[in-house]
Amino acid sequence: PVVGALAGGIDPAVVARGAGGLRAVFGGRARQQEEALLLAEPVRILTPVFVAELDRVADTVPWIALFLDTYERTAPQLDRWLADLLTPGRYGDLPANLVLTLAGQRRLDPVHWGDRSRLVADVPLGPFTEAESRQLLHGRGVVTESVVREVLRLSGGLPVLVSTLAANPGAAGEANATAVERFLAGESDPARR
Repeated sequence: PVVGALAGGIDPAVVARGAGGLRAVFGGRARQQEEALLLAEPVRILTPVFVAELDRVADTVPWIALFLDTYERTAPQLDRWLADLLTPGRYGDLPANLVLTLAGQRRLDPVHWGDRSRLVADVPLGPFTEAESRQLLHGRGVVTESVVREVLRLSGGLPVLVSTLAANPGAAGEANATAVERFLAGESDPARR
């Protein structure tokens, strides 16, 4: 999810070096010590390269914004790495103009994020107001009042459902099922589902 946003600003030579190393390793030709180390410890080797590239890009733009949505799905893989990334000196200093946004259904795990609370601004998002829902619908071309009222009734202002219904106002039942599945997709506990 992060690579796409940075792809335009990353030095192709750095990417080529990294890809070349991975190609050699996965091609079964991991003869050189550097390639073996990359395979054994990719996070330790590649994270400083990532930070250096962020730093290089930061000199050319006013802000760098990284967004990770549906974080409840990727948190098990990313929590520790992101928390370490934010630890000063661990992989290098992050640019001052970097904003990292994690969006998900749950609060951050205090095991990984507890001592970094000064770096975190928890912004709970509730349902859209009727005015916000109407604004989104109007912006998407849904202006027939009876359709707008039905979307408001069905969605309860839930942003994902308002957006889904705005894309296809005639598929209300389908949109409800899609929204419910999206919300439950990351929940493995049958009792909570």
